[in-house]
Amino acid sequence: MASLDIYFLDVGQGDGTFIICPDGTTILVDLGSKKNGHIAGKDAITTIKGLMKGKKIDHLFVTHGDGDHYNLIPELVNSHGFSFGKVYHSGPTSDYNRDMQGVIASSSSTSFHDQAHSSEKKPLLKIGSASNQVDIFLLSANYPSEDDSDKNAKSICLMLVYGSLKAILMGDAEAETEDFIMDNFSKAFLKADVLKLAHHGADSTNQESWLNVVQPRIVSASADQKWGHPYANTIDRVLKGKRLANIYQHDIVAGSYDASTKDYDWEVLSITEAILTNLYEITGSMGSYWNASGVAYVVQLGDDGSLSVGDTLNNISPWF
Repeated sequence: MASLDIYFLDVGQGDGTFIICPDGTTILVDLGSKKNGHIAGKDAITTIKGLMKGKKIDHLFVTHGDGDHYNLIPELVNSHGFSFGKVYHSGPTSDYNRDMQGVIASSSSTSFHDQAHSSEKKPLLKIGSASNQVDIFLLSANYPSEDDSDKNAKSICLMLVYGSLKAILMGDAEAETEDFIMDNFSKAFLKADVLKLAHHGADSTNQESWLNVVQPRIVSASADQKWGHPYANTIDRVLKGKRLANIYQHDIVAGSYDASTKDYDWEVLSITEAILTNLYEITGSMGSYWNASGVAYVVQLGDDGSLSVGDTLNNISPWF
């Protein structure tokens, strides 16, 4: 069975998604970390190297200029010899550090300096032939936030369509970006099977109105607890989803901000729903503590309309 494989990489507090299309085309959407990157970042790069047959990734999307979304990319290039066929980034190159500017300058690149998005009938990219085609739609790029220093709202937001299945990747998009997307695309078009939550599952975005439109079956949040992500309030909103798939009993760690202590409180949620995060709880002789999974979750979108979920340590299991 041909499939579109989406790997949600464990990069600690950061973001990284590696995609292999049915025809073998490779896509990297972000690769960065601001906590535990020295551990998880190495694991993520090792995962990418293990999945690649060569060292040229066909397409790189850098969603915006926050370091936890791109600061491992220069290492991938300079220390591991990787290159990119095409680089897409949001905003001016001045939003990125010198090392990332060098990666952009050495590659064929497209910059979304102005607000941009696709139409429902004209994808940004068509990958593969008619029998295994993947369409990539640009839902938003460089949204003009009221706060010009806010890079998050500028995030490149993508939809991948393979047959009847859809996946949406939201970068660090803010609520205003979600509103923009809902204003420019129909509800029917935005209904998707897989959703990577915006801004690591932050409470300031991932609005209930947005989740009600997308109606995801699988949800992913990339975070390592530096800023409380994913937020418990966000997870509560996701859990209201009528299409959210059940997989198996597992624990996820979610945060909430305590204004009195100016710190985060953590809670462990025991769920069966298909919410994939970097952290899980381990209980043993040393008591309860949190541990990074150290692996990439992979979601396969099959050409027969099936969805499968697993990780890089285990065989893929068709849970639904």
